Amino acid sequence: MSGVSEFELELRDEYSATLNTFFHFAVLGLITLVTGRPFLFPSLGPSAYLLATGEQPREEGPYHVIGGHTVAVVSGLLAYELFANDVSAYVVFARPDPAFTMELVYLSASATVAMMLTTATMLVTKTNHPAACATTLIVGLGLMGGLEEALIIVLAVAVLWYVHEHAISRVASWYGFDPDEPRE
Repeated sequence: MSGVSEFELELRDEYSATLNTFFHFAVLGLITLVTGRPFLFPSLGPSAYLLATGEQPREEGPYHVIGGHTVAVVSGLLAYELFANDVSAYVVFARPDPAFTMELVYLSASATVAMMLTTATMLVTKTNHPAACATTLIVGLGLMGGLEEALIIVLAVAVLWYVHEHAISRVASWYGFDPDEPRE
């Protein structure tokens, strides 16, 4: 009988994390739909996963989630401005043969420096949030950038955390669907 209840608990955790992720992205998708702005972008996926599963509690707080992505955005913007200004990975890789171009050198330098700055700054400020490393690459490669999109990234991350902390997590707790550490 205990095997059945353990299996049910595991399924409850899986359903909880899946529903949490649905609600995270439904809210941000609605904001994207209403504003026409990119409130959905790839690095939200790992952040939403960490929040939904409770996998790394230290990295779930606002200081880590919002702070880490903020550090990543600033680092990505700095690196992009220094090395790859006006070059975009979208444009470069859409060309028939982008190999051995200076634009790839600029993008590679920008991505590398963005990661270095993000890593050092997150360690110094203790805003460690690994998912933010994807954000710095998104910005450093010119996939999203500029002040408006930088603010949208940070705002989207803040909305993600706020909705999780003040709505989704509370409802999940109330219904007894708090996910356990998935690696245990």
